[in-house]
Amino acid sequence: MAESKNESQPKKSKRARQERRFLPTSSSRALASLIATIVGGLALGAGIYSQWISATPLEWSHWIVGGGAVVLAGVILWGDFGGQAVRVGDAGLALEQSGQPLVRLNWPAVRSVRIKGGELLVEGEDREISFAISKYPSAAAWAVKEALRRVPKKVKVNEEQRSALPAAQETDGEVIPLEKLQVTGSKCKASGKIITFEKDARTCPKCGEIYHREGLPDSCMTCEADLRSLKAKAGS
Repeated sequence: MAESKNESQPKKSKRARQERRFLPTSSSRALASLIATIVGGLALGAGIYSQWISATPLEWSHWIVGGGAVVLAGVILWGDFGGQAVRVGDAGLALEQSGQPLVRLNWPAVRSVRIKGGELLVEGEDREISFAISKYPSAAAWAVKEALRRVPKKVKVNEEQRSALPAAQETDGEVIPLEKLQVTGSKCKASGKIITFEKDARTCPKCGEIYHREGLPDSCMTCEADLRSLKAKAGS
């Protein structure tokens, strides 16, 4: 009877890996850049038409051409048209770069999370990810929230700074799926042993640290999460 009862209970499916994608909020500087581009383009076009196309060119058309060119050059050098998208989730933090691979920092590699000069700074072993909180307020809120949950000892954000961030909402950003974590070829955090087969890998459910089943500790060496349930699986 007990067997039939257990068979009737559906197994809990493992939550798929995911992250949230945040676009920059619109700013007055971005709006000014857009307006300057339009004005500069119109001035340059009008000046060129008057100087070289019109049958009766204006005597000061070259000043219009020069002014439009200066405005457009200023926009190119100092304009602001938004920014890169920021991602926060199971795979850590990432910055999107136009035409370039993602710049990603996984949670186990995070060394510190802090707020300085209006920016969120996430430092890793060999790279750093930073972005302006004014542009990505929700991304900053989620980054701090996830860091406190996964690598709390690495968070150097005080209570006053945290209270200034908006509340992280489930409706924030765009939730996108992540591909399965690639573990083959990785080095066990505890033993240093290279993981040759995927079946030998065990990952911390909290921070994503990778271990070989034969060197799995009782608690995660990165976030101190309890791994005894994974040890039971490794020994079965």
